[in-house]
Formats: sequence, structure tokens, C-alpha cells
Amino acid sequence: MLIFGSLEYKNFSAFCKYHRLRRKKALIQSKINRKEKIDLSEIDSILDLEFADYKKKLDYKMDEINHAISRSHLDILPKEDTILLKKLYRKIVRTLHSDLKPELSDSEKELFYNATESYKDDDLYSLQIIYEIVCSGDIDIDNPLTGKFLMDEVKRLQELVQKIKEDIVEIKSQSLYTCKIYIEDEDKKQEKLNTLENDLKSYQDAIVTQKKYIKELLRR
Repeated sequence: MLIFGSLEYKNFSAFCKYHRLRRKKALIQSKINRKEKIDLSEIDSILDLEFADYKKKLDYKMDEINHAISRSHLDILPKEDTILLKKLYRKIVRTLHSDLKPELSDSEKELFYNATESYKDDDLYSLQIIYEIVCSGDIDIDNPLTGKFLMDEVKRLQELVQKIKEDIVEIKSQSLYTCKIYIEDEDKKQEKLNTLENDLKSYQDAIVTQKKYIKELLRR
């Protein structure tokens, strides 16, 4: 968002302005065709209503940029989240560390590696998911899973899997996820920046043209 956000915002803002001017030109032309008085304040009020959704989308885009800027200024997690991060990680270590549990499977070792990386990155969300998988509802080794406890544990894990699936779908639908490739590839990043800049220039030129059309209509 910090790399592309400002250009995307300018592009969408120019897109809205261009289409608003086109609509304004059409409304003025309609007044002229019907030989009616042209009231620009009335026309602007109509346009405000018609383009209200565009304004909301612009505001949402600005909120995304502000959120990205705020996150970029965060050096550490809030104190309470840091405490929780450490607490969860300690419990995961006791459950998954190979020195304490030499019988771990390869999948469990990989899960511990992911937990360690999440801890280093202050990724509380991912660590909470790993904790839910390996620690929540810890099992007493002297009392194996039977009966109702087994059913409750199966239900808990099914609900966790469903939540993770829903989170994945939501994340993949966001523009930030689709931009991932541009962050990882410098050439693609520059290509996208060039495309955004060219699109912005095209909209700006089109805006100038629409303004000239409107000025000429009013002059007549």
C-alpha cells in the first residue's frame, strides 16, 4: 500500500473526476437542447448524489493508506500483545521443541519452525492459530481422548479449520494480496508503477479535454 497506494488513489480520484465532468457535460447539453436555464449549483447537487458511492470508495482508499502509514510506524507490538505473544510462544515451545519432544513428526517440526518465525516477526495472529492447533485444550497423557472429550476436540479443530479457510478466502480477495507479486519482483513493481503513472496522465489529459468542452458549451 505504501508503494502503490498514493498512485492508485490519484488514479481513482482522476477517474471519478473525469466521469463526473462527462456527466456534467451531458447534463448541460441536455439543458441546452431543451432550452432551459443552466443552473450549475443544481447540476452539482445532482452530481453529488450520483457520485456518492465513488466518494465512499475514495474515502475507503484513503483509510487504507492511513492504516498502512500507521503500521509502518509501529516498531513493536502494544505491550499487552507482546506479553500474550511471549506467553503463547513459551507454551508452544514446551509442546513442540525437539529437545523436549524427540518423537515429533516432520509436520510438527515444521509447525514449530513456523511458530518461531511468527514469534520473530511479532505475528501474533499466526501464533494464535498455531497455539490453537497444538496447545488449546491440552490433553492429559494419562487420560487418552475418549467419549465426549474426543467429540469436543474434533468439533473445536473443525471450527478452527473453517475459520482459517474463511480467513484465507478473505485475504486472497483483497487487493493487497494480489499485489504480492509486485513486492517480490522489482521489475514487475516498476512495470506496475509505470502503468499507474501512464493511466494517471491519460485521465489528467481527459479531464482537461472535458473542462474545455464544458467551457465551450457555457460560452455558447
